[in-house]
Order: sequence, then structure tokens, then C-alpha cells
Amino acid sequence: MPNAKGAVLLGPIKFLRKRRDAARELLPESLHHYLEEDIRLSGWYPETDFVELIRTSARLMPGDIDAAIENMGMAGARMLAEVYGDLMHSMKSNSSVFALWTAQHDTGELRGSWESPTCSRVELADFAAPTRENCLLANGYIRGSFALNGYDDVAIEKRSCMVRGDDRCVWRVTWKPRD
Repeated sequence: MPNAKGAVLLGPIKFLRKRRDAARELLPESLHHYLEEDIRLSGWYPETDFVELIRTSARLMPGDIDAAIENMGMAGARMLAEVYGDLMHSMKSNSSVFALWTAQHDTGELRGSWESPTCSRVELADFAAPTRENCLLANGYIRGSFALNGYDDVAIEKRSCMVRGDDRCVWRVTWKPRD
């Protein structure tokens, strides 16, 4: 069973705890313990629980659910920037920003490569828990990572997706050239 690190569950759990009554109505009863118990930041939790916490959080946010989930991914990139600092500000390396994936999920490898001065290819391979929610989170995380590194007008195009049956998720990321 694939797992997610407690650190990535923390954001949705904090959000849900602030809306405890509404969260109890939407969250499956088997996951109510997340509203009460301490979360070990370095512990591993089922990826399916993480996805359900994200789904429930998005349902409690105003507006479009997909946009809410993508915004959670961008917020995750900002949170990791606060924790890991310079690692998030190193897009020149194909490993630093993307290596953080394996610190948060026990399956999958996120990697990036440059296609041109204003375009990169980002791939997620061997991820054992592809879901629509994880794709939206990844979109936001990728967008947030590029924005944190000073790229403007970041656009993301999903080229292939494991949820649709492809062997990996591939994004094409473009941005406005720097002045």
C-alpha cells in the first residue's frame, strides 16, 4: 500500500480541524481519528487517507473544487520552501526540487528536464496511487515550484496521465522569458 508522509497530511488536517463539525459530516467515519489524534510529521500514512483528506478539504472550500485542490498544491510548494529553503530555489538542478517528492511519498519519482530556455518537461513515474486529486495537487506543486523560482506566467499542459491509463504523468511547463 502506498503511503504519504505525515508532513503532507498536516495542512489538510489543520484545515479540517478548524471546521471539525462540517468535516465530520463529510469525512468517512474511518478517518475521523485524524481530527483528534496527533500526527507524526515523519510517520507514514496511507495515501488513500491523504487523498480523502484532500477531497474533504476541497469540498469545504468556496468555489471550484479542482481549483481548490490545485491551490493546495501551490500552498504545499510554499510550505516546503519555508522548510527546505534553498532546495526549493534550485530549478537549475534536475534533482533538488523534484527530490522532495520522495521525501513526501514512498512511491513515484518526480523529475524534470529542460526543453528550452522557457520550457521544461516534468515527469512522475512509478507512482502507485494515481488519482485525479494527486494530479491536481501535482499541477499546483509544479506551478508553485516554478513561481517560487521567479518564473512568470507559468503555464502547465498535461501531456500524459496515469489516471487515464498512461505509464507516467508528463507535464509541459512554459513561462514568460525573464527581462
